[in-house]
Amino acid sequence: MVDERRKTFVAREDLLRALAEIAKENGKSLYETVNEIFESAILFNKADVKMDAILEDYEKIKSAKEAGYILCLENLWSEINEIAYRASPAEAIASWRNAGIWLAKRHVAGHPVGYLDSIKDELACSLWNASELSMKWDAQGGEIEINVLAPRFSRSQSELLASFLEGMLSALGLSLNGKEFGSGFVRVLGARQKAQIEGESLEKS
Repeated sequence: MVDERRKTFVAREDLLRALAEIAKENGKSLYETVNEIFESAILFNKADVKMDAILEDYEKIKSAKEAGYILCLENLWSEINEIAYRASPAEAIASWRNAGIWLAKRHVAGHPVGYLDSIKDELACSLWNASELSMKWDAQGGEIEINVLAPRFSRSQSELLASFLEGMLSALGLSLNGKEFGSGFVRVLGARQKAQIEGESLEKS
């Protein structure tokens, strides 16, 4: 039989108290709870996955769900957008632009300070099929530049995303200073008017 002698280990007192509370809430002993944590840590290590990365991914999915996102097959989503665009390009573009406006307003309301970072994080989380995303802003110049590379995007899909980003910039009080798109790429530039820059600046990055 395997020797199951208990080993003594040292841990911070506050952590042990917190674990004791968790064990009590779950109707388990502290011994059981500690061993479950050890087992989980070993499994994560064997899978070459960091526990903090798993928690971060969970928080992203949870936030996306609360923000109204749903999971959908990429090819189905692409086909739906292509059909909508062919049926009525103007309406499809307007819908995507309005969605961008809504996203920006939600972040400004929820994150009065740091909303640009918050928006950037959501774009990075939601644009799974983009191979590259960059969003840069200059507080003093009042400018934002967004670049997206998505090799599987058709020209129409890129145009829809460009409209989304244009709406987002508009809701942030920025005028469109440039827009380029094509199969697999989108680039938009937003800038505050001179009068706006003199009165207020974008938050610093």
